[in-house]
Amino acid sequence: MNKVRIIGLGIIATGIFTGFFFHETGAYMLSGMLIGLGAGWLITGKLHVRSRNRKIPAE
Repeated sequence: MNKVRIIGLGIIATGIFTGFFFHETGAYMLSGMLIGLGAGWLITGKLHVRSRNRKIPAE
């Protein structure tokens, strides 16, 4: 398994535990963001997206 995917799985677990233990505070936003970020890393396995800038020749 890729290291980024393992980190993503850890972040998902952290987000779930954050939502579970701090259910009386406003930590739901943080929990949702962590779960979303972890799911993205788990699926893609990449930390950043490289853009493919195509150079158009100047005529």
